[in-house]
Amino acid sequence: MPANVAFAAVPSPEHNDPSHPEHNGRVPAILEALRATKLLERLVEISDPDPASIAQVTAVHHPDYIRKLREQVRSAPVYVDPAPTYITRASFDCALNAAGAGIAMVEAILDGSARSGFALIRPPGHHARPRAAMGFCLFGNIAIAARHAQKRGIERILIVDFDVHHGNGTQEIFYHDQTVFLVSLHQAGIYPGGGRASETGSGAGGGFTLNIPLPAHAGSAALQQLIGDLIIPAARRFAPGLILASAGFDAHWRDPLASLQYVSRDYHSLATALQKLAAECCSGRLAFFLEGGYDLPALADGACNIFRTLLGEPAEDTLGPASHPESHIENLLAELRRIHGF
Repeated sequence: MPANVAFAAVPSPEHNDPSHPEHNGRVPAILEALRATKLLERLVEISDPDPASIAQVTAVHHPDYIRKLREQVRSAPVYVDPAPTYITRASFDCALNAAGAGIAMVEAILDGSARSGFALIRPPGHHARPRAAMGFCLFGNIAIAARHAQKRGIERILIVDFDVHHGNGTQEIFYHDQTVFLVSLHQAGIYPGGGRASETGSGAGGGFTLNIPLPAHAGSAALQQLIGDLIIPAARRFAPGLILASAGFDAHWRDPLASLQYVSRDYHSLATALQKLAAECCSGRLAFFLEGGYDLPALADGACNIFRTLLGEPAEDTLGPASHPESHIENLLAELRRIHGF
């Protein structure tokens, strides 16, 4: 494995509500775990990335929403949706910084200074809609980075979202677009709703959205089956020039906001599959973007296993197995194969 595995850290300490699950201790928890495991010293840091420009943000968000968000921070602190999504007086700038770090990560991969990497950024992005903040998210970080990559000449981009909550914002942005293939693995029937298997894209984008709504208590066995039988074959058929991943760690069995049963090693398995796919399809170009994950030990354990994959190291698990029997997914897998022609 190459040594040039990059990371960018935007902890956004001033975007904070200490009583909220998406608080400013999340990125520091990952960084502390990387130091403790001596992984950090093996990584290349993208230091002080530029904030995203308004022009870069408007590639996915409507100018009226950007103006509204800028105005709302003047009245902060305030909640801007029922999730609840909070903003502080610093939130607009923090969101630009997070999106900018994602762009810088993609730029480092495209210019060859890194082969792969992980943008440890907040506020997260995959729920942000073209015209609204939603679900703790202000700007669609991964969508903004994807559009930047396309302006740099990458025609086809695979986005794999493994946050426990459906990536509704990313889906809405690219739902009519045949140049971005979105795969979202999420728990069925929880926030934000939607993400049904029947939602496959529309118009030119028909067939370029693959939603995998997992039943409660699905875990390692379901994930391994889906990777081998569905996700990788679908991604190969698309033949991406770049792979981006919305990395949420709230599908871990310890997370308080959902009830899937991934274990820490599952994030290594998923990242390994994406790394092999990237080597096969797009010269190894692979970037992860932090989304959710609200149990700090599970967040740190999972994120470290992503980095272990990128560095060619084996998985570790400090938290042990889930306690519930796993749900079966045979009917779901059969439905997805029928819908998507596998």
